[in-house]
Amino acid sequence: MMKRNIAYKVWISQLLNNRYVKQEGEFESDYIDINGKKVSRVNIIATAVGKFVSDDGNYSAMTIDDGSSEIRIKAWRENSTIFQGINTGDLVLVIGRMREYNNEIYITPDIVKYLKDMDWEIARKLELLKEHGFVKRLEPSNIPESQVIEHKKEYTEEKIEESVPNDLRNSVLNIINKLSGSDGISISEITRQLNISQEEIDVVINELIRDGEIFKSRAGIVNLV
Repeated sequence: MMKRNIAYKVWISQLLNNRYVKQEGEFESDYIDINGKKVSRVNIIATAVGKFVSDDGNYSAMTIDDGSSEIRIKAWRENSTIFQGINTGDLVLVIGRMREYNNEIYITPDIVKYLKDMDWEIARKLELLKEHGFVKRLEPSNIPESQVIEHKKEYTEEKIEESVPNDLRNSVLNIINKLSGSDGISISEITRQLNISQEEIDVVINELIRDGEIFKSRAGIVNLV
């Protein structure tokens, strides 16, 4: 039975300063090798230092800094509203998956939460110092947010490659939960219930399997973990 990947607590500089490993297996998660740990999901507390939203509202990005370095969080389509209510200077909790595109390492978010109590930042830094020790600050490359979608080809490719809206993920999970029997439910039945294309359902199913939410009990049949 597959388990959801651990969201590791690490310094941002560790994410940028270690090897990003792309997996060849269809259901294997890419990861960053940090002291022998395969870090594919992270749990970070940091300060929002920049924010960008595309004109069409289908893409947004937020840059966060935990004192060791900066990294961008990127969201597409329905998930692009995840940064609403968060302003520059706010302390945030970010849980998400590591991604790499066009030589940039970034995070796709599952959760972005505003933290009112600044004691969270102090507590997290103490945790990181105990676990990983002091790290020297790694200065970011400072790519302007406005350049993220300057090239339409890059924007389109990223959106197709990385974006599975949360509402679609949740819809698939709800159908599996409600309609699956002891042996699971067929992928074709999920497709019929949602009235979406085979290409769309394949992307969602593959991502849910990689994230440890579901598993294939046999060919064409899935069930919740």
